[in-house]
Amino acid sequence: MNSVCKALCNEPGVDSKFGVGVGKMEWLNDENSWMLIGYDGSSLGQFSGVVASDKNLASPRLGQPPPLDTNLVPELALGLRDIPVNPCFALMLAFSESLQSIPVKGFSIKNSEILSWAHCDSSKPGRSTSPERWVLHSTADYARKIIAQTGLAKPSSSTLAKVAEELYKEFESTGLNIPKPFFTKAHRWGSAFPAVSIARDETCLFDKQKRVAVCGDFCVSPSVEGAILSGCAAASKLVKMCSSL
Repeated sequence: MNSVCKALCNEPGVDSKFGVGVGKMEWLNDENSWMLIGYDGSSLGQFSGVVASDKNLASPRLGQPPPLDTNLVPELALGLRDIPVNPCFALMLAFSESLQSIPVKGFSIKNSEILSWAHCDSSKPGRSTSPERWVLHSTADYARKIIAQTGLAKPSSSTLAKVAEELYKEFESTGLNIPKPFFTKAHRWGSAFPAVSIARDETCLFDKQKRVAVCGDFCVSPSVEGAILSGCAAASKLVKMCSSL
């Protein structure tokens, strides 16, 4: 999903920084701007406005205070409080031959208690097409059942092997001619999808006075489309505000 971001980074005027975490957002009253500070205490720059896509922006992490002081933007911070999420187990499958029996590159599965979605990862732009790889997503109810049985600790190899077997068997049961994969790897996606939309009407959270916007799938809908719509809305609001400074 980061291919869109990578492409945007190549646009003129975009200065990208990778491998950098924002530990603190400091509001400078005298200069009416934001100072971003890294986890190591170094300055990352001064900005007229900020767009963030982290739903945990106002939540403590690893014993550290949240990057955003909730007292600076109380209404925005309130919207970010305790966003519920749905868990998911994902399974990567690799096949030595193309799955020609499947006429599409992605589809949702209805009326299954185990499997909710399947997509050909090899069909994404810039990805190698050989071997052909598919990603399966479990239903949230299935993931919750497994987590209830095994706990929140890192899943054991036996648990992941069981999940891989059950997801693959459900994929087979669709009636499609699916060969045996030569590679399988399952993992738990604990906070996969937001369970609510916190800004469906506005499509993003925005503090006009401090010029900070928060966007993401949790604002609109739990999908790439929801994330893009929210990001576009946040960018539009911020550009409009900054152009009037």
